[in-house]
Amino acid sequence: MNAEQQKILDRFNTSLDDLDAVLQNLPEEALDWSEKEGEWTINEVLHHLAGDGNVFAFIFERALVLPGSNVFFGAFPGNEVWCDQLDWRKRSAASALELIHTHRKFLSEMVSHFPDRWDNRVNFCNEKGEVQADPSVKGLIIMLTEHMVEHSEMIKKIVNVNQA
Repeated sequence: MNAEQQKILDRFNTSLDDLDAVLQNLPEEALDWSEKEGEWTINEVLHHLAGDGNVFAFIFERALVLPGSNVFFGAFPGNEVWCDQLDWRKRSAASALELIHTHRKFLSEMVSHFPDRWDNRVNFCNEKGEVQADPSVKGLIIMLTEHMVEHSEMIKKIVNVNQA
């Protein structure tokens, strides 16, 4: 792995450390906190992040093994419906956080094993088969890192509002 790849992968992994730091020493009831009434709770954010690993593990594998293949997300109803229908608010944050850690470790190990395939791409297609985006493995790693950072910041805001 070259220096740029190592830096990207290090940031991918430390973004999880940042999330853990935000969650450290929070009381159990903090999982039910949100920034404003009707917005996602910390628990819901954690389940959302756990779901990312479920979705993207398969996509990374396709990119590494079958570059140029099509990935269809189908009729995704949006995050709010997903959150409500999978009852993220009431499900265990502990299992979601454990899954986030497992996915990060798994994805990190997998992509570090194939540094020569980081330019491999997959096609994100809509229901009609039209290509909407064609991210590379490298781009997916960066995107998931940014997503983790974004939601860690979201949780920091929730904590700050509720501890004020």
